[in-house]
Amino acid sequence: MSGAMEQDRQDVREAAVGLPFLMLEIPEFHDPAYEPQAIRQERRYGRADSLTQPITRFLADRGQVEILQSEQITELFREIYWSCFHIRRLAEVETDDPEFWKDALHNTLIYASRMEAAEEELFIANRQLVVACVRPFYWIGQIWISDFLQEGSRALGNAIRKFDFTRGVPFYAYSQRSIQNRLRNFFRDHIRTGALGMKPSYDMTKILEVMKNWKDRHGTDPSEQIIAELVELPVERVHRLLPLVKQWQRMPQTPMSLDAVLGDTQSSLHDLVADHDQIDSAEEVQRNEVWDAVSRLPERLQIILKRRYVEGFTLEEVGEEFGLTRARIKQLQDEALQKMRAFMRETYARENRKI
Repeated sequence: MSGAMEQDRQDVREAAVGLPFLMLEIPEFHDPAYEPQAIRQERRYGRADSLTQPITRFLADRGQVEILQSEQITELFREIYWSCFHIRRLAEVETDDPEFWKDALHNTLIYASRMEAAEEELFIANRQLVVACVRPFYWIGQIWISDFLQEGSRALGNAIRKFDFTRGVPFYAYSQRSIQNRLRNFFRDHIRTGALGMKPSYDMTKILEVMKNWKDRHGTDPSEQIIAELVELPVERVHRLLPLVKQWQRMPQTPMSLDAVLGDTQSSLHDLVADHDQIDSAEEVQRNEVWDAVSRLPERLQIILKRRYVEGFTLEEVGEEFGLTRARIKQLQDEALQKMRAFMRETYARENRKI
């Protein structure tokens, strides 16, 4: 029996710790007779298939309900936090009564079920808001609308779990701002990476052409009024499209392969951009190792190697500089090379020990 009681107690406390909502309380929660109203609307289901537009599929996925009034929204949040309040209060009880924890687990499941149902009701009733926030991005193309709807749904879910209904702020305004911010960030991140293939509308193309021509002639950007007159569009529409046009201008171009052939020639992009004067890194490392070994030789041996292998002097010419015979310079040269090999073998052995 004690093992079952411990399991029940652990389940109740884990449920309390894992609650995704804030710790909010109002005086009514402490009243044993208080219980918030459970608002559950009947859902309407449409028929969605592979040919249905993304918006229709999104709204038909979990049913549709009527838009909630502000009083109904507040009552649903009261139900959520009332359920959280009682779950946390059950988890804080200190007792070893098996019957208490058995009943506590049963009540915890009931409260959790009501909390999830109220959260689901809020989410379903506000999905039209997600569609409204996604509408400004329709011009991108149908293939991306589903991704924007998914991001908007995540933002709506986060807004429900972070909203403080006791502050008097309308949930509609709070959730709308959250969804719009997330969609803008999603749009910006995909533009920066070049993953979002933007296809400008006909109006955007006309606006961009007018802006380029005006700047070439006058050296400044045209005002919204001038653009509207030249493209024969309302000023309000130009005002809405200008930020998208500027974002389109900043969009990175499609990456080109270095093996791509340029024009009618057989040259590739790699041949065009390659730096043929750049020293190979492996050769540079070997050269540094050689000069490091040279720097460890006595000064006379360094000069002999420099005269022979850098400046190209003959053995006789080096011998005349030092007052030595050709044979002696050859001996000193071989001695310097032998010492260099020993220094380099020592360096390689030390590096291998480190590995």
